[in-house]
Amino acid sequence: NMENYLYGYRVHKLDAQGRIAIPAHMRGRLGEEFIASLGLGDFIALYPQDQWEELLNKVQSSTLSTEKKKKLSLYLISSADKMTLDAQGRLLVSDRLKEKVSLAGEKEAVVFGNINHIEIWNSTLFNEQVASIEKQEVINIMDELNGIGI
Repeated sequence: NMENYLYGYRVHKLDAQGRIAIPAHMRGRLGEEFIASLGLGDFIALYPQDQWEELLNKVQSSTLSTEKKKKLSLYLISSADKMTLDAQGRLLVSDRLKEKVSLAGEKEAVVFGNINHIEIWNSTLFNEQVASIEKQEVINIMDELNGIGI
């Protein structure tokens, strides 16, 4: 059921107050309240509550060493905030998060639905990231995925 997945790519205006519109088709899955956190990369990650809890549970119940669990939890949770969108469906991005992901002073950002979360990127960084992926590498990964049964 596609309703359960976040997908799509939009470039949206980031206004002077640090607000950015979240596309209407992503808002339902995101829910009334959701979590904004520093992503594992140069982006801000927005998680529906259930996906955030699933992520934290995955970390806690993993076989990672206590030290690694601590680092991962600290990274994810130290930047996490419970958020809501305004009446116009916009997210207010904090200055602190904007600084960390190269969005300070930017006039636009990429809003990218990545299956179980939304990513907000500096558009130049996003395009560089996408361009750095070789098509052949993707084909090889897909073959590997098919090999392990999808």
